[in-house]
Amino acid sequence: MKRKPVGGLKTTLFIILFYFILSNNSFSSQILDYEIEEFIDELISDIIKVNKVNKQIKFKINNSNEINAFVDINNVIHINSGLIIYCSDYVALLSVLAHEVGHIHLNHIAHRKEKIENTKKYNTLGILSVVAGSTLTQNPQILQGSILTAATLSNQYIVFSKEQEMEADLYALKTLNLLKTNSKSIQILLETIEQKLLNKGFSKDKQRVSTHPYFEDRILLAQNFEKNEENNFNESYNQRFNYIKAKFVGYSDNEEILSELNEPFKAYAESIKLARNGNLKMSLYNLNEIIKNNKNNFLLETKADILFSYGYTKEATKFYKKNLEKYPLNYYAQIRIFENIEIKNLSNSDTEIIFQNNKDLLYKFYNNKNVLLKYFELAKKLNKKEWLQFFNFILSVKNIKKEIFDFEIKNFKNTKDSDLLKLVTIIQNVN
Repeated sequence: MKRKPVGGLKTTLFIILFYFILSNNSFSSQILDYEIEEFIDELISDIIKVNKVNKQIKFKINNSNEINAFVDINNVIHINSGLIIYCSDYVALLSVLAHEVGHIHLNHIAHRKEKIENTKKYNTLGILSVVAGSTLTQNPQILQGSILTAATLSNQYIVFSKEQEMEADLYALKTLNLLKTNSKSIQILLETIEQKLLNKGFSKDKQRVSTHPYFEDRILLAQNFEKNEENNFNESYNQRFNYIKAKFVGYSDNEEILSELNEPFKAYAESIKLARNGNLKMSLYNLNEIIKNNKNNFLLETKADILFSYGYTKEATKFYKKNLEKYPLNYYAQIRIFENIEIKNLSNSDTEIIFQNNKDLLYKFYNNKNVLLKYFELAKKLNKKEWLQFFNFILSVKNIKKEIFDFEIKNFKNTKDSDLLKLVTIIQNVN
């Protein structure tokens, strides 16, 4: 059993929720958490169902304290952890998601691209990504550096963008009506964002040249929009949301929000914070008390995460497996278990079984460095030469030109190994 020194997390990033993602030219990170992904997927499913959206909506969760969500030029919704922390209930988050889905459903990105092409005033995606991102809030420095100084940014284009933002706000409010629910939480969220931006010097004059309407106009719109007489507030959703929010608060240093949490969510966030600060014993004691009185199976995963971060891999694996009993599709728990399999003393036949039984993980997370490294270890023991060549290449990829990457990938397609061919084909199709 490996064990890291107590207190080792005090000066390092608490990595429980995060995995490195390997692309063909760089490493990047995002939050990969099954609990929050499942929850957001359900909220988006509710949104697209009542609005009869005929599109697949993809999303990513970013590790950022900025209270923000936006749609990128590929119509992928990005959700910052800071947004979740400042939502007072699940309806606030649902409203923001509906706003972003509205941009996609109403083809706002496509319209912006078309306008840019028609006017021929923009020739870089760098500007487009700032202007076209349907952000809930704007960073003043980004605005000044990328928008205000862009000589080609016309007043007509800003007005057009404000109209789109108002359309997206209306889309979100109509979605709440269709779901027969309403909440003041989105108004509270908008007021919170406005106040924080004002504190940073983002005045009303700066809002005028922003791509978004005035916050007071957006708040008035929410206040005056036709309300439902019934309030179909989903308590089960909100319970799940509060655990997710508490988890993110625990990983952050946001004392303000932590102090406002109700129990048991406050104790949950504090148990994570204790682990981050090196107090494993008290963290586990508090977490065990919460687990005794709650049926949330993801509490077991959090316990596993904490144990894992301190080097107690065998104990962590036990709790990851308990989580998988209820959530067998929790791939991140599967990865934790897989990457910590000790193969040194295994026979070749047992090693081959592990190699074959985890191929679905490899196909799905071919860009996860931990999965690739474990497969490299398995291939090395089994002397799978073609696999070793492939893993050597894919793990060494960094700042490589796309033409070279594509050429090498094409060469690997000459393999007679059907499993390797499947993996290479998946990577080729994505890139």
